[in-house]
Amino acid sequence: MVDEKVGVPKKLEELLDELVEGIRNAQSMEEVELLKKKAEIVEDLIQTYEGDKDLEKIPAIMDKVGDMMEDILKPLKELLNELYSPERVQAMGRSVAEFYKNLAEAGMDKDAALELTKEYMDAINPGKKLMEMLSGMIRGGGHSQWIPKISKESGDGEE
Repeated sequence: MVDEKVGVPKKLEELLDELVEGIRNAQSMEEVELLKKKAEIVEDLIQTYEGDKDLEKIPAIMDKVGDMMEDILKPLKELLNELYSPERVQAMGRSVAEFYKNLAEAGMDKDAALELTKEYMDAINPGKKLMEMLSGMIRGGGHSQWIPKISKESGDGEE
């Protein structure tokens, strides 16, 4: 039997009430501790039952969110396919190789040139920047990378 008001099986509620009454009427601390442990177990059962009711709502939520996610993911997928087309990847590879070659020919230490080339490669990777922006937005901090902060002194967006 389930209590319609709270959605918890009536037997669990009755058992919890009995345990609380037992704690009030306990004759020793050992008896109180034992009854408290039993009451905690019943409370956990009630919380589990309530949590299971929430699980029943997940398919309905997913039906509503699924279409919305598809609307978001489809254009994102198309954008990533465009950003990583074979032609763009080849051009990016040539650019990175040229950058490293110029540093090496200028006499820069090979390890330093390699490190700068890695930084350059990260800087020109539009897909990586997009994913960083999206993950920042999900975490709530992505706006700071894309919206310039306005300095109170200059008012020109530079700090």
